[in-house]
Amino acid sequence: MLEDRKKLLDRNTLFNIRRNRKKLTAYEKAKNLYFLLSVFLSLLIVALFYFLSDFSNIYRITVTGNNHLDKSSVIASSGLSDRSKYLFTMPILVEKRVKENPLIEEAKVELLDHRVVQINIIEKKIVGYVLEAENIFLLTNKDEKISLDKENLALISKVPLIVGFAGEDLIRLEKNLDKCDQKMIDEISEIHNYPDLKYQNVELIMQDGNYIFTSVFGLDILDNYFDIRSSYLSDRKDCYYFEDISGNAYTSACPWEETKKEDEKKDQETVEEMESETSDQ
Repeated sequence: MLEDRKKLLDRNTLFNIRRNRKKLTAYEKAKNLYFLLSVFLSLLIVALFYFLSDFSNIYRITVTGNNHLDKSSVIASSGLSDRSKYLFTMPILVEKRVKENPLIEEAKVELLDHRVVQINIIEKKIVGYVLEAENIFLLTNKDEKISLDKENLALISKVPLIVGFAGEDLIRLEKNLDKCDQKMIDEISEIHNYPDLKYQNVELIMQDGNYIFTSVFGLDILDNYFDIRSSYLSDRKDCYYFEDISGNAYTSACPWEETKKEDEKKDQETVEEMESETSDQ
């Protein structure tokens, strides 16, 4: 009997030990789980407060490469604002939105430090604009006609108005203007077809008020305009003439002044003839 009791006690003791070990193991597991849950919840709360605060928003959006387009219009086309979340900004999607602007050739978006987003763009080269049935169309160097919307209406003050060119003549004009620097194109106020001059039938009215007459093949001389103008400061004329073959430039009386002189000469000859006839009588 005594031995049976000992065996029973040993069995109970062993059972209690095993049960206590299981409880201890379960407690350790639960403690680790609770710890991980508390860490997770803490991180979740911190992340929630972060994303709900202004510290997660874009601090500044910069635009580079723009010439004619305002920074505000480029930012508007990107879909970003100072309320956009910096970490949720996906450059490839922003680039796609920016390139939907018909005046933008290429776009690259970079996420910089301190929550700064930089948008780098390459604009299409605008050589001028035309008026068609009260509509305004911008012309690019790639023979594109882009309808001008109200948001970009200010562009017409930066590029020349083109008048009197159509079809192949307009395409030829665009291609030759492409040889000029964009900054020089922007110095032109208006471009007119001037058929009264056979070999210099393109009239350029410059922003400074001067006139240039050349052919479509002499437009590349335009890049030297400021140097040419400065060389004639001592004897400045209103009209400059560019020769496409020789590349020379000179000043002379404006075509309408020559026409006026010819008309005055004809009027004078008519008066003299009338006076001669009167005296003969």
